[in-house]
Amino acid sequence: MTNIKPDVSQNPPPTERLANFQHFKLLPLTASGDAKGDTEALQKIQGNLQNKLQPMISGWESQGADGRTLQIEPVVTQLKFVSTGARIMGGAFAGSSAVVMKLRLVDVSTGKVVADAEFFQRAAAMGGAYSLGGSDVGMLERIATVSQEYLQHNYQQAVGGPTGLAEEAK
Repeated sequence: MTNIKPDVSQNPPPTERLANFQHFKLLPLTASGDAKGDTEALQKIQGNLQNKLQPMISGWESQGADGRTLQIEPVVTQLKFVSTGARIMGGAFAGSSAVVMKLRLVDVSTGKVVADAEFFQRAAAMGGAYSLGGSDVGMLERIATVSQEYLQHNYQQAVGGPTGLAEEAK
């Protein structure tokens, strides 16, 4: 079992819709505290963010240099990832996996924070054992998916969105 949980279950809306920006810059994933130690999981999250967010924001990009730029800053604040090897050796006894990632959206011209969203995903110990670590690896993709959905839902209208916190984890 892990004690990793998000601080909120629902993200508030950004201060404005994301379509008000003409340019978008996705920064590389960073990590804070103990989360820095699991470089394998962080690299997978970074790859998943690139694969999901970059094509989407490239489609939003306006031609020309004029206009405002929104900087997207992903930070993993909490992470426990049970690797496939640990899952095969320990099964459910290796515990559950969980990740909390924050996505700060900043107006580059003013430095103003447009949104500070938080996302959560977990993989249960039994599910991880049954899937031989597949659900643990899937968690690293799902965290990128919930952040992608937040950006998509807030492009035309600032509406906020869920953290990805499942009911049983509250």
